[in-house]
Amino acid sequence: MHDVLQDLLPHLEEVQKHMHVALASDEPKVAGLISDLGTFHGKMLRPALVLMFAEAVGNVSAIHYRISAALELIHTATLIHDDLIDDANTRRGQPTAHVRFNNTTAILLGDYFYTHAFNLVADLMNPGVTKRLTATTNVICKGELHQQSVARDVKLSEAEYNQIIYGKTAVLTELAGELGAVEGSAEQRRAAAAYGKAAGMAFQVVDDCLDFSGDPQKVGKTLSTDIERGRLTLPIIRLLENAGAKRAAYELQLQTVTTPEQVAAVRALVIDSGAVDAALATARAYVAEAQRQLVAFPDGLARQRLWDLAEFIVARDF
Repeated sequence: MHDVLQDLLPHLEEVQKHMHVALASDEPKVAGLISDLGTFHGKMLRPALVLMFAEAVGNVSAIHYRISAALELIHTATLIHDDLIDDANTRRGQPTAHVRFNNTTAILLGDYFYTHAFNLVADLMNPGVTKRLTATTNVICKGELHQQSVARDVKLSEAEYNQIIYGKTAVLTELAGELGAVEGSAEQRRAAAAYGKAAGMAFQVVDDCLDFSGDPQKVGKTLSTDIERGRLTLPIIRLLENAGAKRAAYELQLQTVTTPEQVAAVRALVIDSGAVDAALATARAYVAEAQRQLVAFPDGLARQRLWDLAEFIVARDF
């Protein structure tokens, strides 16, 4: 990811400054919590999308920095809450917020990040952008609730899985593309949003594959949490749709998995069946769909960066 974003580093540093300013507190104990949390944001994919599309249709402005910072704060809030839900111990190679502090503090920290994201966009005095951000956050919450409601549902369809990962992940990258290209033509805004959606779908599918076959040291977070929590992600859906006469036995195994030994057995079953590779093929199709959208933008460095960013999504951390 670093190589893909190398030329954007000055812009990303500006985004991080906006995040730090937004999160600053005059209450020393709250400021200490934020400081102790460290560099806890994601890979800066969402700010990168905003900035790349801003360059593709014109130039990066102060508005893009604020939007980028707000999107990354929202994403970080979801990470803090997700890690608590998953009881994950590490993120970015360091202890998660609920491990470092406690569950209550982690919940409140996530809320703190959300509210400051909204403040950032409210300062733009653009009701349209603010409404898009709040509506997107509602979709994210709905996606997370949807996922919780279908835990261990072995009849989960791929279409319903797609609804869930759109809400969890792709709706925010879709918005990043849309707002990055806000000064472009209607066709470019549509294409940027479509790129962001497809890239986000690919990113989540790959994330779900990493939960099975990723290297924990490279990925930098606790793995196999989907199996423990009974989440039927695309690798498991691929396993079941090709299980034939073994499907009933696999379904029972998935519905009753609890111990580390059972988790390891499911993980091995999914990998050995080729289901992870089949799911990655779907991720590559999403990447190709994202890249097809780039025809709406002039040839040049910005478009090449977007092409390379899509390629990175299916190459990371295996």
